[in-house]
Amino acid sequence: MTSWPPSSWAALVESGVRHTYQPGQHILRQGEEGSWVVAIIKGRARVVYHAASGSEILLAIRGPGDLLGEFGYGDREPRSASVIAIEPCLGSLVTDSHFTAWLAAHQNHRQLDRYVLAKTREAAKVTWQLTRCRPAQRLAALLLEIVSTGRSRSPEPLTIPMSQEEIARGLGLARSSITPVLAEWKRRRIVSITRSHMTVLDLEALQREL
Repeated sequence: MTSWPPSSWAALVESGVRHTYQPGQHILRQGEEGSWVVAIIKGRARVVYHAASGSEILLAIRGPGDLLGEFGYGDREPRSASVIAIEPCLGSLVTDSHFTAWLAAHQNHRQLDRYVLAKTREAAKVTWQLTRCRPAQRLAALLLEIVSTGRSRSPEPLTIPMSQEEIARGLGLARSSITPVLAEWKRRRIVSITRSHMTVLDLEALQREL
């Protein structure tokens, strides 16, 4: 994912209003109109698409240095997905006018284009995983993404702050599809599991599950 120059990112954060989000709280809601972009300063969040039937699919994990809502800024359409905090998050809410001024002042239009393209490529990967990968592979990919997103600034980057039910629902799977996989990984000490979260104990072993 594209990284922003530190001075430029700091200027963007300072141009907005800081807001905290607790686990389970929406940062953005699918279908809502929005006139701001959120710059994530701290914490990880899941990007989820909700179907009319009530089912959902997890599209991505976002963390420090990521932008939320920039698609809506670009096309002025309603939010295409919801973003929900999975751990305490801190974000800076930047109005469209301040975001426009920041892009111009720091000449970040091309960098924003690259950032949006990187997210589009991620969507292709999600499509492949949904249609071609076994549940164990999809689960491993998600856990590795959560760890990677938190690696730089999270105090506990190897902790997955999601329950088994939340993970299964996000992957579009029944919980019974991932329970035996996690039980085997626990036996092999790849992960440890509690009711509300799990912790990755062996990254190399998890990567071999892909």
